Amino acid sequence: MASDIQETPFVKQLAANDRPTREKALSSVQTYLCSGRTFTTIELLKIWKGLFFCIFHTDRPIPQQRLSKSLASLLLPLPTTLFLPFLHAFWKTLIQYWSQIPSLRLDKYLYLLRQYVAYSFTYLQQHAWNGELVLGYLDLLEGVYSGKSEDGVGALSAGDGKVPDGVRYHVLDVWVDGLVETEGWEGVGVMRPIERLGIKGRTKVVRERAKGVLGDERLQGIVERIGDGGEEHGGDEEEEFGGFAD
Repeated sequence: MASDIQETPFVKQLAANDRPTREKALSSVQTYLCSGRTFTTIELLKIWKGLFFCIFHTDRPIPQQRLSKSLASLLLPLPTTLFLPFLHAFWKTLIQYWSQIPSLRLDKYLYLLRQYVAYSFTYLQQHAWNGELVLGYLDLLEGVYSGKSEDGVGALSAGDGKVPDGVRYHVLDVWVDGLVETEGWEGVGVMRPIERLGIKGRTKVVRERAKGVLGDERLQGIVERIGDGGEEHGGDEEEEFGGFAD
């Protein structure tokens, strides 16, 4: 099957310089992913390599934001059997190429990351916060995939030094933003990775930023803040994105 995906035209077309070709390819990706077939890890990584460079070649803020939302919306119609494999390929690709992103192009990938955090929560809400899906999603972000730590990507892992700090920091920055746009998540443990980072994060900066997330006023009465002692507690119009604060 790996050879089949290499020969699929839309994989290369996703990184084309002209917008009509990229948009047609994106539509083909959605149809392809929802075809009911089984995808290998290699196939999904090849698709995500194409999607990554599709973003890379998209200029101007509004088109970039529109494309990022379109790529994130690919999650919503996915069957539950493909949700985690597709996300695994997304995070693995983002982390792999993060250090190669020029500073002038970084905002577009930060926005893509923001959308994927938010749409992942939306997907889980659509599936009634299914316990198995939630657990698999949290394990994935903590560095475990399909029960194996060596296969994980660990965007919120407490000790994985291979994950760029910029990725980990920004997931922390947007976690609550995405979560509070959904309903019914209280009591299903979605703050677990943040709580663990607040205690076991590999650097003081990570630990403090995680504690700051847990202290977000929007979570008051829902999630207890980690104490100093180190104990773990349980519209249609588009506006131009102005960039992220340092």
